[in-house]
Amino acid sequence: MPTPRSENREICSFTSKEWTGRPADGAGAMFGGLSIIGFVLCLILMIFAPGLRDVGATIVFVGIFAATFTVLAILGTNSRERAFLQQLTGTVNEVMLELTADRTTQLSPDELRSLLVEGGSHPLLVNGVSGLRLKVVRAQLPKQSNKPNTEAVTTTRIVIAATPPDYGIGSFDRLLETATTDPGFNSAAS
Repeated sequence: MPTPRSENREICSFTSKEWTGRPADGAGAMFGGLSIIGFVLCLILMIFAPGLRDVGATIVFVGIFAATFTVLAILGTNSRERAFLQQLTGTVNEVMLELTADRTTQLSPDELRSLLVEGGSHPLLVNGVSGLRLKVVRAQLPKQSNKPNTEAVTTTRIVIAATPPDYGIGSFDRLLETATTDPGFNSAAS
């Protein structure tokens, strides 16, 4: 018996520029860049504040400056990504409610985040019948050849995968084929 073919319908899609799930990625490089900016700012402030001319004071100023702005940048990215995930969860739950008519199958933002990060699928029952799954599909776009140090953008699609159940479908298909090819059926219908 042939395996039933799964059919996918896209609910929504987004790129890794919209949501990464890792707002602290690149925090070390950001801290390093902000340390350089903090050092230059400290050199300028040394003109007006002689207390900053001490090496220890300069290190403390640069460290506090870089750490503060790194944390603020990470919190801002985290807030933006959390709002995006809330919106995405609402869209996915709306489609799931239309398909299943069951509010208990809806996902929380944490469950959707787990599904997005780990991949995999989430089974859905329609009137107690299996065959639908909420699935995450990732596709990586090719890197630009003229920009060697850029990261490739990943597109993530959330799809509903429909697979007909094994029971009853094959026999129904054979019955339908027999009925449409049977000469007695055709003469009785006309």
